[in-house]
Amino acid sequence: MIQWLLAGGGLLFAAFVVAAPAGETERVFANYENNVVQIRILDQESGSKSSIGSGFLAGSQGQVITNFHVVAELVHHPDQYRAEFLFENGESGALSLLDIDVVHDLALLKMAGSPAHYLTVSARQPAKGERLFSLGNPHDLGLTIVEGTYNGHLEKSLYEKIHFTGSINPGMSGGPTIDRDGAVVGVNVATAGNQLSFLVPASYVIRLLTQPHAEGEAADFEDLIRDQLLANQQQYLEKLLAQPFATLTMDHFKVPGRLANFLNCWGDTQKREDTLYERVFQSCSSSDDIFLSDEQSSGIIRYSHELYTSEGLGALRFFGFLERNFQVERLRLRSDEDMVGNYVCDADFVENKGLRSKVVFCLRAYKNFTGLYDATLMAAVFHGDGQLLQTNLALAGVSYENAVRFPRAYLEAIQWNP
Repeated sequence: MIQWLLAGGGLLFAAFVVAAPAGETERVFANYENNVVQIRILDQESGSKSSIGSGFLAGSQGQVITNFHVVAELVHHPDQYRAEFLFENGESGALSLLDIDVVHDLALLKMAGSPAHYLTVSARQPAKGERLFSLGNPHDLGLTIVEGTYNGHLEKSLYEKIHFTGSINPGMSGGPTIDRDGAVVGVNVATAGNQLSFLVPASYVIRLLTQPHAEGEAADFEDLIRDQLLANQQQYLEKLLAQPFATLTMDHFKVPGRLANFLNCWGDTQKREDTLYERVFQSCSSSDDIFLSDEQSSGIIRYSHELYTSEGLGALRFFGFLERNFQVERLRLRSDEDMVGNYVCDADFVENKGLRSKVVFCLRAYKNFTGLYDATLMAAVFHGDGQLLQTNLALAGVSYENAVRFPRAYLEAIQWNP
């Protein structure tokens, strides 16, 4: 239908408003509401809710799908928490954890018995603009249905997600987004507000449901998380290292540019007479990450370049300013002291293709996931008396080999271009 919008008593513009056929949303809700559950993570000692999310029945053996971030505390602290399901009619019961896919933020749980009904998970890709329906429990307010539209897969994403135009809210995480026939096409995972929401594609749910898994204690899953993180970082860093780095020119410097389509890059120039120097900068980062806990994310790559040029400060004052500026941490990685150790750093001067750099390289190990590290690199690259490039790199959740290989290739990509 056409909805006419008015402003100040006059016609402003006309907008097309697409709505589901009359009664369709009610029909979808009535037909499939009994396949959706609230998932509660309960503190063992007090019996109270620690966190909530949503999930859905996905198999005849009582399989339940949700997000990993909904059950993360159960994985990290199995002696402190337990999980249970709650249907809208008040029926509840215990849930056990079967399997996880931490990279795609999925978890597979199981309830006792064999349910009489469950949702079908579909591998089909909807058409852009197709009407979909998201189900879940926002803010513990009860089961809710949200109409929205399918807008394809995100193009600038390291971790595949569906762009869903609909108001997914906290508490709906892990719930299903279904088509008009009740087939699951995605799992609610995140929102950026203003009806900008994201889904995990159903293909990853199918993979999780069909791969071998065995019920076990939640503590066993930390080894699985480690293996999945190691495999993931090897896959995307190997692709980046397999070809020469794309570069951009900042005055006479060539520096790493946008290395992949999953990176977002921004830049600007700041020039103020009162500072007597010019700053040109660019920063690039992966647009999403892997949730491990409320305080720690993994699978991240970030880097930035700052080119300082001065003709009025004089060499002594200019490099005094740059030395103080070099001490400021640029690319902070979130951390939980229970999950990572302290940074161990090494500083040195490095010569590369006629450029001399002051380099500080730091590593910190993951405590619970042996073989994984966060790595940071800061380098000040000198050329002439009035120009200096400061570059920064941060990698979260990489192997020791890649923590060394990638920063080395990154530094080698920086060149002087007369």
